[in-house]
Order: sequence, then structure tokens, then C-alpha cells
Amino acid sequence: MLIITCAISLSFLLFSSLSFAKALRDPTLPGKGYAVSSTQVNRPGSLVLNSIMHSNKPHAVINNKILFVGDRVEGVRIEYIGKQYVNLADGRKLTLFQSITER
Repeated sequence: MLIITCAISLSFLLFSSLSFAKALRDPTLPGKGYAVSSTQVNRPGSLVLNSIMHSNKPHAVINNKILFVGDRVEGVRIEYIGKQYVNLADGRKLTLFQSITER
């Protein structure tokens, strides 16, 4: 009888903790009614520099694509990849987002 009571108590605790876990919401998710818009990346001619990696052959992530010097993005050749920016052949300079705390 004691074993059956312990088993029932354990199963009750297990199921109650599972139902509580389902009720928890990830605090990093946007609130209800939030709509994701990616119009900036989808517009022709709009380029977003996501990140830069420096190694033997530096590369940049532009519009979520990995590119090297000499590659083309939307028909424009990449001339130079620096630590904080990328120069394009048409004269544009893409820069990384600067942190608010940087001076």
C-alpha cells in the first residue's frame, strides 16, 4: 500500500511540474501582436553588414551571406574588408553597428 501511495504521489508531482513548465513563457520573445518585418533586407539595393571575420582571408556577412573580397553582392564588387567596415566598388561604405557605450 505504501508503494502504491508513493507511486501516485510521484506521478502527481511529475505531471503537475510538467503542466507548470508549459505555462512558462520565454521572456526574450517579443510580446503578443509583434510582427516581424524584413523589408530592409528585401529591398533591392539595400545592403546590411551583419558581421566581419578577420582571419587569413577576411570575410564579411552581408544580407546573411558570407562574402570575400572580390565577391559581388547585388551586382556590386567588394573592394576591401576592414575591421569595422566594407568598401564597395560603387563607393558605398557599409559599417557595423557601433555600440552605444563605445567612444
